[in-house]
Amino acid sequence: MSSTNRGGKRAPSDNYPTPFWCVARLLEVVAPEGAVWMDPCAGTGSIIQAVKMLRPEIVWHSCEIRPECLEPLQNIDARPVIGDFLVPGMRFAGIHTIIMNPPYRLAQQFIEKSLQVAPHVFVLLRLNYLGSSKRNTFMRNHCPDIYVLPNRPAFRQDGQTDSIEYGWFEFRRLSKQMPVKTEGRFRVLPLTPKEERRF
Repeated sequence: MSSTNRGGKRAPSDNYPTPFWCVARLLEVVAPEGAVWMDPCAGTGSIIQAVKMLRPEIVWHSCEIRPECLEPLQNIDARPVIGDFLVPGMRFAGIHTIIMNPPYRLAQQFIEKSLQVAPHVFVLLRLNYLGSSKRNTFMRNHCPDIYVLPNRPAFRQDGQTDSIEYGWFEFRRLSKQMPVKTEGRFRVLPLTPKEERRF
């Protein structure tokens, strides 16, 4: 997602690849569970490729709505499914961790569906995602852990940084033992030198 020029319409492809360094900062401080991960809005696989460089043992599954992304995802062994992850009939099994950068306007739907698929869900989001009356009940009952990126990401190849701060939100599937999660941790990730903030 991107909030650059947020007053205008989004690009039809809704394609904003996640820079490597954003993923690297997260994985330096957390070790998501399980050996089978998924990106349900994978694009051409920028998050998957970043994780592979740091955690090569992970087995991947991916989903992407755009057919032109099939070959790039096959090339990185991401076991792609071309289709709409949000469609009720789209089912996945055996996934331990989901990590994604979803379209902002659909982020809530992606989070809710992802929690049905995997017990741990990491989502790259604008920090102001926290301040919505529409999402208030969900966020109070599923309070995420937040890992703040102190540098603003650039989601475009021209290197233009975004207009707002971002962080990784970690959601956990609720259970009978934890019917709600009303508190979350807050951590600021290390700075990334300018020369490293590239795709």
